[in-house]
Amino acid sequence: MTTSPEVAARSRVSLRKLWRAAVVGLVLGGVGFGSFLVPIPFLFEYLPGPVRDVSELVNVSNARTYPSKGSLFLTTVSVDTDVTLVEMLLAAVDKDKVVVLESQVTGGSSLNQLQEAQKREMEFSKEYARTVAIGAAGLGRPQGDGVRVVSVQEGAPADGVMEQGDVIIAVGTSRTATTCDVGAAVVASDIGENINVTVERAGRKRRLILETAAAPGNPATPYLGIMMEDINYRFEPDVRANFDTGRIAGPSAGLMLSLALYDRLTPLDLSSGRAIAGTGTISCDGEVGPIGGVEQKVAGAERKGAEVFLSPAANAGAARSSADRIEVVAVSSFQDALDYLEPSQ
Repeated sequence: MTTSPEVAARSRVSLRKLWRAAVVGLVLGGVGFGSFLVPIPFLFEYLPGPVRDVSELVNVSNARTYPSKGSLFLTTVSVDTDVTLVEMLLAAVDKDKVVVLESQVTGGSSLNQLQEAQKREMEFSKEYARTVAIGAAGLGRPQGDGVRVVSVQEGAPADGVMEQGDVIIAVGTSRTATTCDVGAAVVASDIGENINVTVERAGRKRRLILETAAAPGNPATPYLGIMMEDINYRFEPDVRANFDTGRIAGPSAGLMLSLALYDRLTPLDLSSGRAIAGTGTISCDGEVGPIGGVEQKVAGAERKGAEVFLSPAANAGAARSSADRIEVVAVSSFQDALDYLEPSQ
């Protein structure tokens, strides 16, 4: 049997088309398969993380403790460091997830450096939570021999009024033994309020008048714009308290850690039988600072069944925008949180 040249040519053309289709199919299949498995460099994804009952993490000794009928939850954010194309597309239509640049998470550091920094931040957060809660419960206060001004921020309220080396001994009528005292007095003032600050400068006492302004990174909080250091700081309460936070890192659990410890040390049940979630950094003066990933934390709290979410004032707008049913309460300080929770008793 013989084949004409025309038939042979058509066969070769069909075979080439078949091979092209097969190659295109393999490429498209590989791309499709890769979109599920191959991470996109330099992209991370924020997801709702675990939500923990803080009362399970608090351990207290040398003090009377009290039970709680409700729950105080700390919220976290999980970070996916291997984001695929499919995950990026899905995140675009899911308000509880967000894809960000790696540099927005790490700030240019390596992941190991970031993790170590967050571990240190958690340790500071625990120490500040102990200071705030034990002090608020009346079971001990930090002691010191004054507060030294290390530097003054250019353009801040203190610029041109306070000087490096000034020792702050009082704010208003309250003596200030530690940086915690100074910070607490400033936080308790209103933005734009004139406050009296007494300092020792070159062996003489001086009374200065400063007008507070909104803190650049936390506009709901007043500030003076000074860096301070303690002189002979001491905090040695009889009560012993620690937090078993495990692998949770970063500073954003500070508010809920301090509330949970205070709740354990005082007879009033802050939760009143409710499920209260929240987030926010805490400083030793009780200031609550802003955090990242509030949308994912609200989502995690709602999935856990929390009724109320305590949010740093600076994050409250974003928290409310992402909330479906949970009540978002803005707080600028530990005292703000107590003022909201305690009247329900």
